[in-house]
Amino acid sequence: MSSKPRVLVLSEIPTPYRLPLYRRIAEVGEVELEIAFCAETQPDRPWSIDEELGSIPHRILRGFPLTRRSSRNTFVYEVNPSVVPLLVRGGFDLLVIGGYAVFAEQVAIAYARVTRRPYLLHVESHLGKPRSDAVARAKSLVLPHVIGAATGGLAVGSAARRYLQAYGLARHRIHILPNTIDVDAYSRAAQQVRNRASEIRRDRDLPERYLLFVGRLVGAKGVSDLLGAHGALGQDAPPLLVAGEGPLRNLVDGAPNVRLLGFQDTARLIELYALAQSLVVPSHDEPWGVVVNEALACGTPVIASSAVGAAEDLIRDGLEGRVVPSGDVPALARAMSEELPRVEPQRSPIGGWTYEFGVQQFHEAVASALSGRAE
Repeated sequence: MSSKPRVLVLSEIPTPYRLPLYRRIAEVGEVELEIAFCAETQPDRPWSIDEELGSIPHRILRGFPLTRRSSRNTFVYEVNPSVVPLLVRGGFDLLVIGGYAVFAEQVAIAYARVTRRPYLLHVESHLGKPRSDAVARAKSLVLPHVIGAATGGLAVGSAARRYLQAYGLARHRIHILPNTIDVDAYSRAAQQVRNRASEIRRDRDLPERYLLFVGRLVGAKGVSDLLGAHGALGQDAPPLLVAGEGPLRNLVDGAPNVRLLGFQDTARLIELYALAQSLVVPSHDEPWGVVVNEALACGTPVIASSAVGAAEDLIRDGLEGRVVPSGDVPALARAMSEELPRVEPQRSPIGGWTYEFGVQQFHEAVASALSGRAE
């Protein structure tokens, strides 16, 4: 019988930036790790993750989705009754619960409360997200009993940490578990691209200068702001390349001086990042925004809105890019008109925002929760 603590990580879906972190945690071997996902994927997440998913101890919970779509976003509420026997029979010492928005997470929190089992909440949310008065009131009534009662928290960054604190979790009970990528691998690949810049520009038909957007084409990503700001720059502006798909595709396709590339795999994205003048992330609602990590690791400055969770931790104004008020199209246009300096990843905050840092933080949070220091 293993003397290692048994830890269950409960997450909505596998994501390409979280799986390498889970794999590294499992490889270190300090805990007996099992990961349960509520679904294998969602309709608007065209990721290829089979190889990485096969490298970690995981299961996909049986269940069914309830889906609500809008022009701004798609919300999927997964219903997974199979989480109940997993919790009851699993013999887990600690639960790491990836939020409280879907059935399995809600059941896991209730189970932990009833059985007095320690649990950590892993959250991306931040206080800058636009919310109606009704939602804000409901959160103020409910979340102190969910977040404040947790043994500890895993926040993806500083904004998420403040969110946990606002709902009753003490700062010393919160660890940063970063949303990130393999920074060194991206940096090396980007340098190889720049070494072959002329060849790649010719083969991919890329302009000498261009602005780049990477993401789903939905309202929450600020697509209308992006097109409005770019249009305001006039005919001499660098072309805007848009890598993504979504319900607002028709809004982008055919816009002046804009090229729609569709969904791009990682290798192609690194080429686009490495040769871009800037990445633009004008979101209205962006809990983190891993595209910020990707661009900075490739040495490319980022223009982000204040709604982007990653901006506070990774962008120093004028060094790694610009942060502009969310929804302020003139401010966005001014930032897009600048030729910002290239980023040196190892001398920037992104250089420390690594999987190794995440593994360390995960184990510290687990040890704290199980030893009672988080109480």
